[in-house]
Amino acid sequence: MTETSHQLSAREALENDPRLDFGFLINDISRGVRKAFDRKMVMLGLTRAQWHTLVYVIRLGQPTQTELAEALDVNRSSAGGLIDQLERSGFVSRKADPNDRRIWRIVATPLADRRADEIAECAESLMDDMFTNISGADLKVATKILLLMKGNIDV
Repeated sequence: MTETSHQLSAREALENDPRLDFGFLINDISRGVRKAFDRKMVMLGLTRAQWHTLVYVIRLGQPTQTELAEALDVNRSSAGGLIDQLERSGFVSRKADPNDRRIWRIVATPLADRRADEIAECAESLMDDMFTNISGADLKVATKILLLMKGNIDV
């Protein structure tokens, strides 16, 4: 236990623990970023799950469904449903792997490539708004703290 938690009763900790407030703030920021990005993506006709999947297809460059599911931290069938949606919308296609005909690669289409620029512009705009009045030095400190926190809870 930390010094802070020794000094406070359990009820007081719920009401006055700055670490708890910080954790809630992280969650609030994450939710706010997702909502803001969703508002921008709706103009491109993409849901949160679809743009997230599309970004990983582009980043991974022709992943298998299994690789994509692992990157998205979802099961293979959920990834398959997202791939189906993006395929129907013309953003991705399935292509047989040249080395193993049992494997299908998920390939970004020219439409996805065009939309990738729009997605990147939306992300840049959102980041510009979000990081207004935050110095590079402050961002480095915040990143260091968040990485330490992440390391403390990674299992």
